[in-house]
Amino acid sequence: MHYQIDKESQLALLMLADLLSRSGYKEFYASFNPLTTNTQKWVLQRKNVPDALGTLIDLFLLGKPVYFDSAKFILGELVAPLCRMGVLACLSNEKYISTSDLILVPVMGLWLFCQKPQPNPTLYFGEDSISLLLRLQPKRDGRCLDLCAGPGIQALYCSLFAREVIAVELNPVAVALAKVNVAINDCSQKIRVYCGSLYEPLDMQSFDTIVANPPLLPFPENVPYPFVGHGGKDGLKITRKILEGLPQFLASSGTAQLIGTTLSDGIQPLCIDLLKAWSYTSMMDVLMTITAHRILSPGSFFFNGLVNTAVQSSINADEEAIIKAYQKSLANQGATHLCAYFLHITRGSGAFFLQDLALEDDVGLWYI
Repeated sequence: MHYQIDKESQLALLMLADLLSRSGYKEFYASFNPLTTNTQKWVLQRKNVPDALGTLIDLFLLGKPVYFDSAKFILGELVAPLCRMGVLACLSNEKYISTSDLILVPVMGLWLFCQKPQPNPTLYFGEDSISLLLRLQPKRDGRCLDLCAGPGIQALYCSLFAREVIAVELNPVAVALAKVNVAINDCSQKIRVYCGSLYEPLDMQSFDTIVANPPLLPFPENVPYPFVGHGGKDGLKITRKILEGLPQFLASSGTAQLIGTTLSDGIQPLCIDLLKAWSYTSMMDVLMTITAHRILSPGSFFFNGLVNTAVQSSINADEEAIIKAYQKSLANQGATHLCAYFLHITRGSGAFFLQDLALEDDVGLWYI
């Protein structure tokens, strides 16, 4: 899907944002835990909202088709331009209308179109997106780079502080949707979105803030897995490439902030020597914050979840073969746990610091 944005559609997006704000749409969304996706609770509480608001929730938050006449009554003249740009689509000879697999969520005063929660997403927004967002401290009036930008939530947030933001994303469909999100938030003067691989679209530039939410889940290279999450056997396949480019692109007083998961032995991440060596040779000071060590073994929550996602991402997936491949990969690396972390990076003397805040009896991943 390539969304077509012209002046009329951009105005329609701004009017849609205003209409949803006045309708109480944000009020409904804000009543649920902001740190996670609450699809089941949204569905459960949908029956308790006024009819007109319920139609907007069905259409834009739950991603359900609604009667065309009902949508037309509420949205009025916005329907036509939103359909032309591809945000809305008519179904069954204009009896119904839908958002073409998208939902629209309000996040910290911003609007974000993203994909409905599903096993194999291509336009990803999830708990890790929010977790990184809440940690960001973009330099005021500085230049910001958002790598692996997806639909653009980190770039949008940084634009509230920075004078200029560049967002880079490999998936052209995600790039197109990011441009829609830039338009609905009226940030076109501050944010530029490029399609490409990491630093590839950039010339010799420096950035005061660099943020990245890369594909981060450790999974065997030869096993199919949704590309938005596949971080290679140790979860660091893309992160390594991001780190390699930081010495060239991070300003002298700049800060980089990354989120990720990797493998551990339940005590410390297996990549710690790699990160220490990179920190020393690059003259970067690194603070690595660990928020979880979660058991990775058959029957455990995270092992089963990763395997189930892999199974659902391939039509002819062999679950038993995937389990065996994952067990072998973990055993070869001496890994027993999934480790969630954040990296805070500045130029300095090459010092590496580890703060492990994980609690053994906790159940979360990104928060204590």
